[in-house]
Amino acid sequence: MMKRWRTVIQLLLIVFVIGAAVILVGARNHDTKITKVTSQLTPRSARILKNQYDQSKTATVFLHGYNGGAYSTNYLIRKAEKAGAAQKALVVHVYKNGVMAFKGYWQKSIKNPMVQVVFQDNHASQKAQIYWLHQVLVQLKAKYGVKAYNAVGHSLGANDIVNQALKYGHDKRLPTLNKIVTIGGPFDGLTGFLSTQTEATVRRLDVKPSRFTKHFSEMLKYRHNFPDNVKLLNVYGDTNTGYNNDGFVGVASARSIRYLLRGKLTQYQEAFYSGEQAAHCALNQNPSVAHKMIAFLW
Repeated sequence: MMKRWRTVIQLLLIVFVIGAAVILVGARNHDTKITKVTSQLTPRSARILKNQYDQSKTATVFLHGYNGGAYSTNYLIRKAEKAGAAQKALVVHVYKNGVMAFKGYWQKSIKNPMVQVVFQDNHASQKAQIYWLHQVLVQLKAKYGVKAYNAVGHSLGANDIVNQALKYGHDKRLPTLNKIVTIGGPFDGLTGFLSTQTEATVRRLDVKPSRFTKHFSEMLKYRHNFPDNVKLLNVYGDTNTGYNNDGFVGVASARSIRYLLRGKLTQYQEAFYSGEQAAHCALNQNPSVAHKMIAFLW
């Protein structure tokens, strides 16, 4: 009994810490605005990709979550390169001083380029992160001629991607959004975090949240802005500790994206994982997740 209570207390502490991160609108008026854009490109030959994959000039943007960094998406990018499906072209750093720096290489003939976005302030409000991501996308089109993009987000990075599309979906300065891969996204916050229903029951439940968080209700207001013809792969997990979550995000919250974007997507897929490799910070390091991502995107 004591061990179970200790587990509950630990989970509640996690909820408290992550809950602060899921105040998605944020009230930090001092969040950095972009004041300068720099580009540091190195001459480099483009990779030859394998013929089994679709090849196009569509860029794929990778975004980490709260307290994350390049390490959050490095594994997925490396697996895509190793498979011969895509090639890492740019790393975009958004610094606290307002500088957005593009580093790497770019050629007009490049196929399936991957762009890794890294926020120096990885504790910033989501309002700021959405703005930063929007500015990155605007620059990709203006400076590098990117006309279409895919997006892969882990944790709050998944929320950033969806929220950017909701807020700026009709902005003509943006490239066209084709596909999204969301991994462990807390779309309805931490609702249902300590659910003790069986795994099978939770997965059969309606994806409509039983209780809308303030943020989820706000997202619903912008559904009409979401771009057309988007396909989405939603990855989520349950560590099988009896609470139907991945250690941070509840299954119900991760699945609520389906209700949010009902009728807006041309394709929706779910990929569910359980056990140790389904932990929140293991999903983005999971070989099976990488394989599904590659098959879905290219």
